[in-house]
Amino acid sequence: MPPDPTRLLNKAGMTHPLIGLYDAPDPSPFEPLVMPTPGKWACVFMFYRKWLDGHTLQVTRENFGCGGAGYWLCHVETRTREDFIKFLAEDEGLKSSPELMNRWLDYRRPYEQDHPNLFIGPLKDDQYEYLRSVTFYVNPDQLGLLMTGANYENAPDDPPAVIAPFGSGCSLMLGLFDDVDIPLG
Repeated sequence: MPPDPTRLLNKAGMTHPLIGLYDAPDPSPFEPLVMPTPGKWACVFMFYRKWLDGHTLQVTRENFGCGGAGYWLCHVETRTREDFIKFLAEDEGLKSSPELMNRWLDYRRPYEQDHPNLFIGPLKDDQYEYLRSVTFYVNPDQLGLLMTGANYENAPDDPPAVIAPFGSGCSLMLGLFDDVDIPLG
């Protein structure tokens, strides 16, 4: 049975719906679906307004929208490693050097899908077994509350309950978790 976030959302004054990322075999429970236009660049967050309208974004290894989502969510490489590192370090300026970017990519592995479809959109209680992450859109005070809650019963020798790794938005939705079966904030 999925957890019910209603009380938490009400107490924290969170008005934006929670966004789930699912790794599921069947698209039909997630309808209505939207997809990136094949062959055209599209960031997964360009579909935010569609999520608010109840639509779910379908991402596959064949149609993922941008190279970052292809890499982090679907483990698809759209350019050579050298070109990818150059783009991330020099064009986007995400790390101080290509060498450091290369080391970072060696350390962080992309997500390995269980099914051919990833779905990003409104939470679906009947698909809870396929839910891999939940994204909260919050202000700084709400973020502080969520961090406190995540750590509330966390002992000093427990793994960190909250992590803040470096990465793009889509990589932070799923790609940078070492184990999606361990709850993190």
